[in-house]
Formats: sequence, C-alpha cells, structure tokens
Amino acid sequence: MTKTRSGDAPRSRLQGVYALIDPGRAEPIAFTEALLRGGIRLVQVRAKGGIDAATLLAIVGRVRAAGGLALVNDDVRLARLADGVHLGQEDAAQLDLAQLRRGLPGAVIGLSCGTPQDARAADPALIDYVAAGPAFATPSKDDAGLPIGLSGVRAVAAATGLPCAAIGGLGPATIGRIPETGAQMAAVISALVSDDVEAAARDLVARWENARP
Repeated sequence: MTKTRSGDAPRSRLQGVYALIDPGRAEPIAFTEALLRGGIRLVQVRAKGGIDAATLLAIVGRVRAAGGLALVNDDVRLARLADGVHLGQEDAAQLDLAQLRRGLPGAVIGLSCGTPQDARAADPALIDYVAAGPAFATPSKDDAGLPIGLSGVRAVAAATGLPCAAIGGLGPATIGRIPETGAQMAAVISALVSDDVEAAARDLVARWENARP
C-alpha cells in the first residue's frame, strides 16, 4: 500500500512551468518579478554561490503574494524561509529525510530522480515530487549526466504516483513535448535568461498550456 502523510504539501499546485532562479546569472528579485508577470507561479532559487536571507525572503514574499510557491535548492536551512527544498540524490543520501519532513511540516520536498528505480524509491510520505532528467543536453549543470530523452522522462514519471518535473535543456522548441511524457512540470532556466524575461516566461507558459492534453 502506498504510504501518504497527513497535512500533505500542496501537490496539486505542482504543475506548469517551473522556473529556476540563479542569482549568478540574473538579478534575482527583478528576475522573479518578471517571471511572475509572465505567468509563472512555481520557482526554485538555485543559488550555488549562496544567497542572503533578505534577498531570499524578498523573492519568497513576491511569489507567495502572486499565489505561487518558492523553493530553494539543497539548503535545508534556508528552506525554512521558503515553501520547501529540492534535493539531489547525493544530498538526500546524507540526510535523515524523516527528520527533515518533521522539521518542514507542510513544506514541499522535491528529489532528483534520473531513473525509474530512483523514482520508485522516493517515499511519498517524505517526498512531494520527483525531477526527471536531464531530458536533453543542458549547459546549466556541468554534472547533469547524459540526457535520458523523452522516453527516460516518461519512464520516471510512470514509476511513481508523485508529480514529476522534467528538467534539462527545455525551451521553446522542446517544452511542448513534455506533457506527453506524463510529467506535470517543466523546469527551465537558460531559456528564461534573456533581454525580456517576462516575454520569455509568457511564451513558455503559452506553449506549455497549448501542449497540455
């Protein structure tokens, strides 16, 4: 029997274009505001070089005011200031996920899963969504590994009852293929870093909505 937990995080809101915010590539607050104007309501702050609490709180406040969710990448300490955290397999292996869940009641916890086996191992009592990828070759993450393609994303999505986010190499030419894999989200970063972030966001949201069944 599949385990669930009481007080489920808002899994029904885990859908659509999922924007990754890298403070090293764009001024994060203005970038967030442009994403929201473009219709994106799900973001992850991926600050490998660190981010100060005031900036994170400013991002989270803006996203929440727009009715969205703002997560952080890896940093469980900062996750307490946001709506949750996204973890890689190595990060998760070094944590007591049950303890993390108790410390983040009602928060979203996501987990990178490159294979169906990883997805099946994700305990739905502790994990709220899985991220499958890289779907395509990506310049945004040096250690992303070989692309798993649409078939790989489909296999990961089919292996779990949790919401799935496709990630890696997604942009205007590829985002429309993701709904056919069964993934509920498309995580994007490079395609949003442009001279007109709002227009890029609006275009991706429209392409996603047009491609949904």
